[in-house]
Amino acid sequence: MEIFEKILTPILNAYFNEKIESIEKVIIDKERIGTVNNMEIRIYPNDHNPPHFHVISRDKKVNAKFKIENCNYISGEISGKEKRRIKSFYNDPKTIIVMTKVWNKYQNNN
Repeated sequence: MEIFEKILTPILNAYFNEKIESIEKVIIDKERIGTVNNMEIRIYPNDHNPPHFHVISRDKKVNAKFKIENCNYISGEISGKEKRRIKSFYNDPKTIIVMTKVWNKYQNNN
């Protein structure tokens, strides 16, 4: 358990002490929203509606799309276990806010 404490303590401290505005400044100019295990969560500029995000694993075994509005699966390759991980990541209110802002920023630049 000590190893988990060493890993999670700084992450949780940063999360709970960080304001959404400072997170947005770092993330808003990047297409990568976050990483869950070996899967990157991305939003692409000039992408089609409905507003959605892509999930792509480093080994390319996962390549799927989900709606930003409700995290409903749209299409692609992903296991049930990996879907649950993505939904857990999505359920953080900060994640939803950042995804919506990134999508809107990219759409407003067109």
